[in-house]
Amino acid sequence: MNILCILIRSGLISLCLAVFSILCFNNTAFAQVGLKTRVPALCFGCHKELEKGLKNQYVHFLFKDGKCVTCHNSHVSKIKGLMIDEVDAVCKGCHDDIRKLVENTIVHGALRENNCTKCHFPHSGENKYLLVKEEKALCLNCHEDLNVQLKKPYICRPFKEGECSSCHNSHASPVDNLLISPPKELCKKCHGPKCKVGNVSIASVVENRDCTSCHSGHSSIEKGLLGPFGHKVFLDKNCEECHNPIKSKQDITTKIEGKDLCFNCHKRSMSKYEYVDNDVHIKDAKNPCTVCHDHHASSQRNLTKKELNLCIKCHESTERRTAAMETSLESVNCEPIKNRKCFECHIPAHSSRPLNYRAEEIPLCARCHASQHKISHPLGADIKDPRNGRILTCNSCHSMHSANADYLLTHDRKRALCIQCHKM
Repeated sequence: MNILCILIRSGLISLCLAVFSILCFNNTAFAQVGLKTRVPALCFGCHKELEKGLKNQYVHFLFKDGKCVTCHNSHVSKIKGLMIDEVDAVCKGCHDDIRKLVENTIVHGALRENNCTKCHFPHSGENKYLLVKEEKALCLNCHEDLNVQLKKPYICRPFKEGECSSCHNSHASPVDNLLISPPKELCKKCHGPKCKVGNVSIASVVENRDCTSCHSGHSSIEKGLLGPFGHKVFLDKNCEECHNPIKSKQDITTKIEGKDLCFNCHKRSMSKYEYVDNDVHIKDAKNPCTVCHDHHASSQRNLTKKELNLCIKCHESTERRTAAMETSLESVNCEPIKNRKCFECHIPAHSSRPLNYRAEEIPLCARCHASQHKISHPLGADIKDPRNGRILTCNSCHSMHSANADYLLTHDRKRALCIQCHKM
């Protein structure tokens, strides 16, 4: 009785009775709003063009099964297409193998930009794997430079026939150039080593070496796919310019060890980028030249190695920041950054400037951004950054690897950037 009095005084008994009345007499208390018809028919009522996609040769299984709400929110979303999350996150939610692969490997540019639908249709299509174009056309759409290689006289068969995925993983790979396995394993699937110097076979010596250190994986003007860019004496098959006489089943040695072999022809000061002995990148190397250069052939001019794998070995944090920047910004239009062409701006062992820049900061940027340089904010020796008293340069407002706003700016240019210096 005392407990009942307490409940009455506190008003709790009234609340309990009210809830009880609703439950007993209002049969709509827990009723759900019934859909007019079942999904996906309900969706196709408006999205008639999507229903036609069910007749395509290849159909995404979720779309085929009418599981629209697996990827889309039926009411509201902050993301275009009423997606339940960013497109790449939705895709990786099911494609667990790709998600795991991406975490610790070299990632394809489109996937690095979180843009799965750049290559794949989300619902259905006429190409295998829901590709938006036939494989060869899709790859060449971005890798336009490879079109030139298709015109060369000697062409690797998979490349000629547009079978890119027979050698490359289109999402990510631990191997350079997104190869599905190291060249010494991949190339042997079609042909074993038949390399010769004159009439001497060196197959046993090169059997476990990287084939792409001498051969192109795509095409060449040289028989045997040598190059496409190569050391002249190598392409001319004058091996004994650098090597001791080569004999079958014996190690191949050079006449001179280390950088002195290279400097025998390439003098230290023969170009505007003079060799810097104490550069941190090369000071402990057995042959400093081969840190950045291939000594036989290369896919790049000046026989430089592919920067992505070379630089990322030490500059992992820079790559992580760059990848995060690409994810957060709508677009990163700087070609050297987008394609990881580090040597366009940095030239290790040939520049003593900060960060091994090819030139001073302002003229370095002006090489590509000539028109912007003419109308830029005042820069140069006479203009000081009020935040630190240093000379104001392009990098005072732009961040090449950690930008937070468009045009690779550190802050939004409408207000936030200006008030960093111009206090309001």
